[in-house]
Amino acid sequence: MKEIILGMAEYNLKANERLGEILKSQGPQVLTKDMGSFYKSIQATLEHILIAEVSWLKKFAGFFSYPILANAWLVGAEMDDVKARASGNFPVLISFLHDADLLFVGFAKLIDEAQLGARVRFKNMKGEELQRTYWNTLIHILNHGTHHRGEISALLDMQGVSNDYSGFNLYTS
Repeated sequence: MKEIILGMAEYNLKANERLGEILKSQGPQVLTKDMGSFYKSIQATLEHILIAEVSWLKKFAGFFSYPILANAWLVGAEMDDVKARASGNFPVLISFLHDADLLFVGFAKLIDEAQLGARVRFKNMKGEELQRTYWNTLIHILNHGTHHRGEISALLDMQGVSNDYSGFNLYTS
């Protein structure tokens, strides 16, 4: 299971890097155009991906001891500060997302396989107390990024922007 989680974390890093390269060549008209999707625009969807990933990294730091997370500036930062700095600022957003993805890969390498079956408690974004199996929470956030990258791919297709970046086998051996 750890190998799968690490593979997905590395894939998310590489797919987000490639997506960032594609988006850097586009202007604000592509990034901020209201496309009628849930988060309206590509930029807003990327902001959502970042906030969700940072939120989960913060949770993971509290489940077990991971020095890489305990010492990470993104994990220690106030969420409102991360949101404010990344909101509407594409270069900062891409930089923060890259930092979060690197943290996730580094942290995934340290996961103890024996802990993956443990039950963990956390609060969701609504403040509700939940309990899940640890591996489930890891797969959840990794899948979350994949889901929204697929959405961004469709938004780029709708705007005529070539974007073949999201296939898992593009980045794995």
